[in-house]
Amino acid sequence: MEPERRLVVDVENNGSSRGLNMSITEKNQTNPKKRKRFGSSLAVLLMLVILLAGCGSGSSAPDSGNAAAYKAAVTSELSKAKNDSKREGSEFNKEPDSQLAEPDSAAVPSATAPADSLNRKLIYKANLTMEVKNYAQAQTELRNLVAASGAYLLEFTENTSSSEIGGNFTIKVASGEFNSLLDAMEKMNPAKQRNVTSQDVTEEYVDLAARLKAKEVVETRLLSFMEKATKTDELLAFSTELGKVQEEIERIKGRMRFLDQNVELSTIELRMYQPIGGAFVSDGRSPFGQQLAATVNKSIEVLLSVLRGILIMVAALLPIAAASLMVFIPVWFYLRHRRRKAEASRKEVRQAGRDPHFLVKETSEEEKKPE
Repeated sequence: MEPERRLVVDVENNGSSRGLNMSITEKNQTNPKKRKRFGSSLAVLLMLVILLAGCGSGSSAPDSGNAAAYKAAVTSELSKAKNDSKREGSEFNKEPDSQLAEPDSAAVPSATAPADSLNRKLIYKANLTMEVKNYAQAQTELRNLVAASGAYLLEFTENTSSSEIGGNFTIKVASGEFNSLLDAMEKMNPAKQRNVTSQDVTEEYVDLAARLKAKEVVETRLLSFMEKATKTDELLAFSTELGKVQEEIERIKGRMRFLDQNVELSTIELRMYQPIGGAFVSDGRSPFGQQLAATVNKSIEVLLSVLRGILIMVAALLPIAAASLMVFIPVWFYLRHRRRKAEASRKEVRQAGRDPHFLVKETSEEEKKPE
């Protein structure tokens, strides 16, 4: 009996790679024809296994290569999108940067917080009310203080009434000299009322700066698009949009300049007044001469008030009087004419009563007149 020959072929596929494990067990080999047939079968089987293994490895290699390329492309696009969102999102500056940044950048704002607190933009304004004894002298001293502190008088109005004489001053002074000028004014004359306020415009200024930067980026893009435009309608559309963006840029710059000027120059609004007769009053107890002068001043004021009232009344009645004269003057002349005529008639009657020949003489004279 011929010895038994056994061929065992084991093919394993693990993941993307395939391994071929073959074990050939040959116990006895006695028949040459069977050996030759067995060898040819074995060769064909080996070729099939090698072809299958090659196809499997070839298909898995492109899959792995495509996966790596796709992952790299996705990472690149995500990074680009993140940078674009950071750049565009800074226009309004409303959402925290931590939503767009990596976790390691969360500690950056805390490092810059002290610098932001030192560069805050504040607008200072003060309102003062002063009662002085001599308005002219106090006004001169105030102008000297303003000139010495490097400030300037922005607006001035002066008014006089029956009870006081005074003026309103609007002063612009550098922020560094704001407190020193207030102290100097207090030393000149203590204020009856003082109110100092400040307005923090840091947030508005930062927002304007971010919006300006975003608008300038848009302006640059529109200019580049206009250079590349080949059609008239495209060029017109880009030009219209560019005009709107540039107008917004100028508006933002104007607001920023306004804030800068108000931060650099503080405002002091002063009302200074002198009561009438106040230059003579020192401590509320006036001597007899000062009281007499105050009484005379009041009497003069009353007399002037009466005269002003009379003049106003005459001015109001003048048109009525003119219209009345236009009506009564003709009537007066007419009545005067009639009165004279009546008096002449009565005179003739009285003369006729005294001289009986008066009528005869008149009739004879009328007869003598030629017809």
